Amino acid sequence: MMKNKMNRVVFTPMLTMMVVLFLLFAWSSHAVAKPELSDMRIGQKSDKTRVVFDLKRLNKYKVSQLSNPSRLVIDFYQTKNNLSFTKKFVTDSRLFKVRVSQNKKRVRVVLDLHKHGEHHTFVLPKNKAGFERLVVDLQARKKKTSVAKKANIKSVKKLSSKSSKIKPMLASSKSKTPKGSLKINEATRSLLNKESAVFSKPKTLIVAIDAGHGGKDNGAMGANRTKEKAVTLMMAKELKRLIDRQPGMRAVLTREKDVFILLKDRIKIAKKKNADIFISIHADAFHDHSVRGGSVYVLSQGGASSVMARLLAKSENASLQSVTLQGREKDVAFALSDLARDANIRSSHKLAKTVLGEMQKKVKMHKHSVQSAGFAVLKSIDMPSLLIETAFISNPHEARNLVNKKFQRKMASAIVNGLSKFVENNAQKPRWGETLYVHYKVQPGDTLSQIAANYQVSTKVLKKLNKIRNANELYVGKKVKIPLSEKIIATL
Repeated sequence: MMKNKMNRVVFTPMLTMMVVLFLLFAWSSHAVAKPELSDMRIGQKSDKTRVVFDLKRLNKYKVSQLSNPSRLVIDFYQTKNNLSFTKKFVTDSRLFKVRVSQNKKRVRVVLDLHKHGEHHTFVLPKNKAGFERLVVDLQARKKKTSVAKKANIKSVKKLSSKSSKIKPMLASSKSKTPKGSLKINEATRSLLNKESAVFSKPKTLIVAIDAGHGGKDNGAMGANRTKEKAVTLMMAKELKRLIDRQPGMRAVLTREKDVFILLKDRIKIAKKKNADIFISIHADAFHDHSVRGGSVYVLSQGGASSVMARLLAKSENASLQSVTLQGREKDVAFALSDLARDANIRSSHKLAKTVLGEMQKKVKMHKHSVQSAGFAVLKSIDMPSLLIETAFISNPHEARNLVNKKFQRKMASAIVNGLSKFVENNAQKPRWGETLYVHYKVQPGDTLSQIAANYQVSTKVLKKLNKIRNANELYVGKKVKIPLSEKIIATL
C-alpha cells in the first residue's frame, strides 16, 4: 500500500498550470501557420517598378539599401523559402537582377538595381488566397526643390507634430515586425490588380514551347505503349508551369491538347505570340532499346553532326511540311527562310550549350555536346531555337520516367535554369547579340537612298557597312549588305 502511494502523481496547482501551458504551446505551434515566402511578382509602370512578395504570415523583416553597387536587400526572418529560383535576370529600367539566399535565421532577397534611387514599402492584409503581401516600390530619386516661403515650413512642422503618432510606412535599415496592415483603398486595389498597368510586363521574355507530334501523328511508340505525342505534351506543360513562375519570363504552348498542328502553323503561333525563344520537345526512339539519355539539337548549317542525328531528323521530319516564306524578294527569302543564317545558328548554339550544361547536372544525357541536324521544325524561325530529346521512349526504364511527375519536374527545372543563364548573359544585347543581314543585288534605277528607305536603315549605315564613298560605286549587279531592322523582322 505504501509503495502504490509513492508511485501516484500528485497534481499540485503549479504542476497543473505547467501542463496547461505546455498543451497550449503545442496547440498554438500547429494552429499558427509558419511564416513562408511563397511567391514574388514584378510589375512595371512609367514612374515605378513594383515588387510584391506573397507570404503565408509575414514575420519580422528588414529592408536595407546599399551602394557600390546599388542594391536593395530584404531579409525575412524565421521564414521558410518557397521561391523556385536563386538568381533571375529581369528586363526592367530600374531592376536588372534578383538573388535569393537563405540560412537558418533568414531568407535574403537582393534586388540589384541599375542605379541608386528611392524605395517605398508597405504591407497589405491577406487576400482571398490567404497571402499577406509586402510591397516594394522602386522609383528614381526625386530632384530636390527649394521651399519658396518660410510660412510653408512652419505649417509643415505644425502638421508633423500633430501627426507624430502616425508611423511611417517607408522601409529603413531597422528591423520591424508588422503589427497592422495598410487598408486597401480603390487606388491601391487597382494597382494590385494583376490586369493593371503596374503588373503588365511589356519586356517579359516569351518562350514558345512546342510539344512534338499530336493528333493523328503519334510520334514514336514506347516499350510500354506510351505515345511520344502524350509525353511531350506533359513535359511541355510542366516546363510552362516552371517558366511562368520566373520573374520576367512567360511561356506559350503551340498546342495545349492532343491535336495535329502543321509545322507552318506551329511557327505562326510562336511568331503571333511574339516569342523570343523557341523550344521543341521530343522523345527519342532507337532500334537498340538499351540506348538512353537526353540530347540537345540545333539546326545544322551543313550535314548532321552524327549518324543518330541524321536518322532522328529524318524521323521527326517525316510527318511535317517544309515551309518557305511567301511574298518576299528572293534575296530576303534566302536570308530569312531558315536558321542557316550565321546569326541565328550562333545564338541557338549559345542557348543549346547553356541548356545542355544545366541538364547534365540533373538528368542522364546521351550526348554531352550540342548536336545538329536538318530539323524541319526549327526552320523559318528567326529566334534562338533548339530541339530537346528528353529521353529514349524506346528504353523501358526511360519510358516509365517520361510519364513520371518527378522526372518531368527535374527535366523541366534543368531546362529553365539553362534558359535563365542564357537570358542573363545575352538579353541586354539586341537580337541576342547578333545582327541579321541580307545581301541585296542592285537593280537598274536603284539609288542608295531608295534601298535604305526600303529596308528602314540610313544611307550613312549602308555607306559605312559597304565602304561606299560616292554614288559611282553603286552599280547594277553590285551586292549590298543590309542590316535588318527590328521593324522588318517583326513583319515576318
